[in-house]
Amino acid sequence: EDSENGVTADVYSYTIVMNAMQRRFLSGKGDRYMKDPQRAEELLARLVRKYEESGFTNGKLCPTSVTFGTVLSMYAAADRLRKENLSMNQSRSWLTRNVEASTQRIVSDVEYLGWGAENAERVLEWIIGLSERERRSRGIDSAGESRCGTSDHDMFIRPCVQHFVTTCHAWANSGKGIEAAERCESLKNRNISLYKSTGYAELRPNVLLFGVVIDAWAKANEEDESAEHAERLLDEAEQLFLHSHSSDPNNRLSN
Repeated sequence: EDSENGVTADVYSYTIVMNAMQRRFLSGKGDRYMKDPQRAEELLARLVRKYEESGFTNGKLCPTSVTFGTVLSMYAAADRLRKENLSMNQSRSWLTRNVEASTQRIVSDVEYLGWGAENAERVLEWIIGLSERERRSRGIDSAGESRCGTSDHDMFIRPCVQHFVTTCHAWANSGKGIEAAERCESLKNRNISLYKSTGYAELRPNVLLFGVVIDAWAKANEEDESAEHAERLLDEAEQLFLHSHSSDPNNRLSN
């Protein structure tokens, strides 16, 4: 990465490579590159390590919300792509009458249900931990002010509500039923708690987050319980957003 002229890859270089992996992963052309999310995370970890080694001071190495979001989005899509692969494998096995092989694939794929969602949540926790470490290291308060009084608003790691939305999407599409809905509910509560404790504007819960959690309960197996949870969440979202005067449609329930 380092040349004799002192030129080194920056956050944008890493992000471009990760985006290329993401496009390949989501393309659906040929074999799925199921290791691409892990490869993208390895690149992100390398970037984060360089940023930490700089004492969190080299802004050119500071991962952005988009950089983290790329890895989260890849993990979020993993379970859906695995299920699509399973369906294709079942169809091919039916055509070839290879029932035994089909059964083996079903067992193998069921074992991996939720793999993408679990990894997405793990990466989200990593982001939150990194944000806290950087804040302590640089003496940054919740408003984005450093000890010296200058604003570092755009130059430090912090989670955002979209990271939570993406992770909830991962669980909602994981095929894990009630467990997935409960994980989404927990993540929604964690988002609200972090917003209240940090004051980060980027963490302000929005109706997209509530919508994903409602969707997760709607997809759960226990219909009566799921309907009750979905209705409760709708009431909670209405109380928070229906009468909001924000001009941002994402912050209003009625548009």
